[in-house]
Amino acid sequence: MIGIVLTGHGSFPTGMLESVQLIAGEIKQVEVIPFEEDVTILEQVVFKAIDNVETGSGVVCFTDLAGGTPFNVCSRIASDKDNIRVVAGTNLPMLLSGFFHRELSLDAFIDKILKDGKENIKEFKKIQQQTEEDVAGI
Repeated sequence: MIGIVLTGHGSFPTGMLESVQLIAGEIKQVEVIPFEEDVTILEQVVFKAIDNVETGSGVVCFTDLAGGTPFNVCSRIASDKDNIRVVAGTNLPMLLSGFFHRELSLDAFIDKILKDGKENIKEFKKIQQQTEEDVAGI
């Protein structure tokens, strides 16, 4: 099963996991790392979290912003390892999909969560009601 590290600025990762658990129940093999200020501490905590959730299938680090400190720290760590991936722009549909597809290979997992995350970004569009005049062509 793919291990998951969820990190981001402030309470973002904690809130995301709380939302997932509200929908899907308790989640195993996941570490949550809120980033507050200290990059050195974040790097140490991410290393430890990856070790805690790695069981041989790889680890995916979900982050909030591409180019943000949590993303950069995770990317530096992943750059030396083949079994760690980093994803930015985490949204709830993407994360839910990930928790339900952790048996996939690492590459298939990444493809699946990115697709599901993108497909669930939508805008509400109000449908204009047709009047009798519109239907009659008046």
